[in-house]
Amino acid sequence: MTVTALRDKVKALVGVAGTPALLCITGASGSGKTAVVRALSEQIESHVLPALCFDSLGVPTADAMHAGWESPRGWQKAMTWHWVQTARNVYRTHPLVLLEGQFDPQYAIAACSAHRLRHAVVLLHAGDGVRRERLAGRGQPELATSDMDHWASYLHETTQQLGGLVVDASRTLEDVIAAICARGVALVDEREDPATQRSRTPTRPRRIN
Repeated sequence: MTVTALRDKVKALVGVAGTPALLCITGASGSGKTAVVRALSEQIESHVLPALCFDSLGVPTADAMHAGWESPRGWQKAMTWHWVQTARNVYRTHPLVLLEGQFDPQYAIAACSAHRLRHAVVLLHAGDGVRRERLAGRGQPELATSDMDHWASYLHETTQQLGGLVVDASRTLEDVIAAICARGVALVDEREDPATQRSRTPTRPRRIN
């Protein structure tokens, strides 16, 4: 699926009132999320396909996360719900919105289900060696830790268990974008199909501790 196909599909529905679908793009540091979303944004205007960046409000220190949200996981969950609610309330005339960041797929699915948003989770996954090389190349070797490797493994396992799409982020940028565009087109097509809308019931999210 090409970027042009997604742009044309989305552009035809911009301005039509409704509830947007949310394409949730997650992945560990070094998986290529920022590069993918930047490339998409260069080819599809933001007023056609808005992109919400998870960390755009800043990332508190670990101490601040514990003080304000009890734990880093608590902060991540709160921010996920914030961005899902933002997508629903702000982009009511857009058929599709991107959410990019390092977030637990469970939180995204739970928040989207609660807000009755059609959604899909896409994980950009690359081997530890690939991610470490990319982090070194962009001057952030300190992020290439065993904890980050474990986080990447967790994201991979959880996304598979929850039925999300795992994209091999070690492939070319064009291949990764094509996979994301295909999933985005499928989400927009669900909006256009009344039968799909009537038959869809929100997925009951797993209990999240």
